[in-house]
Amino acid sequence: MNYSNKWLKGLVFGLITLMLIISVVSCAPKPAAEEPAAEEPAAEEPMAEKTSVTILIPDNPAEFHGYGAGTGFEEVISELVMLSVAEVDDQGNYFPELATEIPTVENGGVVMDEETWEVTVTWNLRQDIYWEDGEQVTADDVIFTWDAVQAAEIWSSSGDATESVVKIDDFTFQVNYYYPNPEYIIHFGGEDFPIFAEHYCDADQGYYEWNCTREPLSSGPYTLAEWVTDDHLTFVRNPNYYDAPKPYIDEIILRIVPDESVKRAIMDEGDADVHYWPAENNALVYQEEGNGTKWAVSPTERWIMKIFPNTKARGDTPGEETIPHPILADKSVRHALRMAIDVDTIINDIFLGFGEPVWSEFFRPPFEDSCGIPRPEYDPEGAAALLKEAGWEDTDGDGVNECHGCLNAEEGDLMTMEFMIYAEYGETLELAHQFIAEAWANIGVQTELSIVEGAVLWAQVEDGGIELAGNFDINMWDNGYAGVDPTAYLWDYYYYASDSEWNLANWTGEEAEAVAALVDELYTVDEEYRMEVFCDIALILEEELPAIELFSTLEMFGLSDRIQGVRPTAFDILTWNVADWTVEE
Repeated sequence: MNYSNKWLKGLVFGLITLMLIISVVSCAPKPAAEEPAAEEPAAEEPMAEKTSVTILIPDNPAEFHGYGAGTGFEEVISELVMLSVAEVDDQGNYFPELATEIPTVENGGVVMDEETWEVTVTWNLRQDIYWEDGEQVTADDVIFTWDAVQAAEIWSSSGDATESVVKIDDFTFQVNYYYPNPEYIIHFGGEDFPIFAEHYCDADQGYYEWNCTREPLSSGPYTLAEWVTDDHLTFVRNPNYYDAPKPYIDEIILRIVPDESVKRAIMDEGDADVHYWPAENNALVYQEEGNGTKWAVSPTERWIMKIFPNTKARGDTPGEETIPHPILADKSVRHALRMAIDVDTIINDIFLGFGEPVWSEFFRPPFEDSCGIPRPEYDPEGAAALLKEAGWEDTDGDGVNECHGCLNAEEGDLMTMEFMIYAEYGETLELAHQFIAEAWANIGVQTELSIVEGAVLWAQVEDGGIELAGNFDINMWDNGYAGVDPTAYLWDYYYYASDSEWNLANWTGEEAEAVAALVDELYTVDEEYRMEVFCDIALILEEELPAIELFSTLEMFGLSDRIQGVRPTAFDILTWNVADWTVEE
């Protein structure tokens, strides 16, 4: 309803009535003078109270996409303000967002040339979605975003498969693939591909530096109202959001609180509604009833606490054939390090029972049985024996192994390394860090413990990033893939080619090449064959251990009792359905 027109009509009617009254009164005889009756003020309708939700996060997001710092909170704010072509829900089901439907072979949206295996996917967009400034969202915006990502040289498996992205008309575009792309549905979606406005973003500034990084134009449920670095971000309802009356909450505030105990105190006082990724001791409290808070967890697990051993000498960037790491290039050493870790004690005593043992990347649906790979045994004595066999033994009694015929170090070199974690996870990871270091010390492996900010650990090389520059020995952090299909994730972390910058282990050699060839085999429409290939990859990764999986960490949150509709997911970020959230006082 147009309230301004309604008010104008009422005003005109009131003036006409008043003129008639004045005319009648002026012609009538005047009555005896009396006190004028006091007019009662018109009753005002009470204004609806503004609804507001506060989310507690530990660090500043870097931008409105996840390709830069990668703290995880970039995607959180991106989902608040921007839409994607398609998304995936908490059950792993794909659904259209900017699109009218998901293209399939059955509806004619996906066509494959049986001879060349080239694939064409046609996307049709909704025509009722607008940017916050009133401009319509069109295929030009999708192609503009795609071009910006390509110009920034951001690798993706979908990008590798793409021959061209072509505009058909204002609301239709076509993607031509060289071969089947198993992730075509979220090629322009999921948590990593928000669509930016062509008429607003300055492409000449570059995808990482453009104005949209701090001041995005919204097509989503909220618009950015304020960003105060190190303090908070405030988002308000987008009046142009296509799916009215959503969103149901007027204001979303992301409050930056680094300290875990302070976040808990704020939640206990009722001054916040979402404790993002709480530490396990706080999660126990949120599980209890009657505290004004509750616990929420994703239906399936996503994150794996994982150890990344650098197989090359520190400072050697991924994909370059240079000097092997003096200790970690030997897979026997990597196996010994895993054998020495008591995973059950870490889960039960440090992480308070939150998590399950994991020893393979293929641990969640549809890989329920980890491709039949048996769980490795905790065997510290066997670990010490394996190190001795590999040429590492403490012969002088100082508690640290020396090289005696080992593969890559000089004779007599000590078995010492830096062991790094990131600060934001909190106390439980620090305790696990110390526990593992002690276990390794018991088998003669000396580690120097260090803790750095995640934004530094995972930053781009030019921004001082540690891992991408290869400036580490061995790191530990929680890692996992979004979406349903792990193909792109496997390419990122285990492909030997030089353009896979996230091959953090710097893993090369014949076995790495074999995995790369198998990853290439995953680009097919034969799902049964793909499942066989996934498990072939799993067997090689188990033998080579370019990464050491330990246990799953839950995608969990502390919530206030008043907030409803929050659905954590292993396939996307928490705010994927923020437009459906409500509050109940």
